[in-house]
Amino acid sequence: MKPAQTKKAAGTHYDMEPIHETIEIIEDVVTRENIPRKAAFSIGNAIKYLLRVGKKQGEDWQDDVEKAENYLHRARTGEWNCKR
Repeated sequence: MKPAQTKKAAGTHYDMEPIHETIEIIEDVVTRENIPRKAAFSIGNAIKYLLRVGKKQGEDWQDDVEKAENYLHRARTGEWNCKR
C-alpha cells in the first residue's frame, strides 16, 4: 500500500524539510484550545512569514519580519499595527 501523499504549498520558501512542513507547524499551534480563533489565525500567519524569512526570491527579509510583527500585534490587540 502506498503512503498517502500530501499536497505541498507552492514555493520552496515554505518548505522546512527535513524538519517539518510549515503547514504542520502552523496547524499544531493554531489548533491549541487555549488560543482564541481570531488570534490563532494571526499567529499562524506570523509563523508563516517567520519561517520563510530570507527564502523568498525578490523580497527583502525585513519585509517578512515586518509582516510577522504586524500579525502578532493583531493577535494581541485585535488591531493592525500599520507603520506604512
